[in-house]
Amino acid sequence: MKTAIITGVSDGLGLKISEKLLKNGWKIIGLSRTKPNLDIEHIKTDLTKESDINNAINEIKEKYPLFDCLINCAGVMSVQKMKDLNYSEIDNLFKINVLAPIKLISGLIENIRTNESDIVNVGSTVGFKAYEDQCAYGSSKWALRGVTENLQLELKGTKCRVIGFNPGGFKSRIFEKATGIKPNLDAYMDPEQLADLLVYILEMPKTLEVSQIIINRK
Repeated sequence: MKTAIITGVSDGLGLKISEKLLKNGWKIIGLSRTKPNLDIEHIKTDLTKESDINNAINEIKEKYPLFDCLINCAGVMSVQKMKDLNYSEIDNLFKINVLAPIKLISGLIENIRTNESDIVNVGSTVGFKAYEDQCAYGSSKWALRGVTENLQLELKGTKCRVIGFNPGGFKSRIFEKATGIKPNLDAYMDPEQLADLLVYILEMPKTLEVSQIIINRK
């Protein structure tokens, strides 16, 4: 049985990816503040807290040292005009979108090398193109893209694949959580289809690596 460690399993794309992998016979180790209604192993983790991340790393090493994939899916959004940028919001944004993935990967890197595990960093099209009022959010996704590309260099010559998965707008509550405004998502992508795509990429032969993929809606 293959095993995936997934952050952000309680909602959004992380939840959909977990559901799809479970159907395909994978074991899921989920990291989030709340446990979803899924048959998974769950480690209660606040990704803004270094102590929680360290505890999760230690528990994974002790209980689940053999895993096939680490999927950094947790993410938060910020929509603020340049004149209104708030330090605490920027701090929270980078802790979840950038520092948590780096810390998890760093803490588990020896297991990743030994297991020949894959790493998936879920970014965004915002990491490739600037959008108005998204300076802080876009910067965090550009940073995550840098993390992905550096890991590809670090793990070159191994069987570990490092995948940058960068969807555009899809149906989720991320914008509503950031702004308090519920947008019309009719034209946005279906997260189930995005989850299907990622699962397909993960289950491709290990001789094939999708280094960066950008998914836009038509």
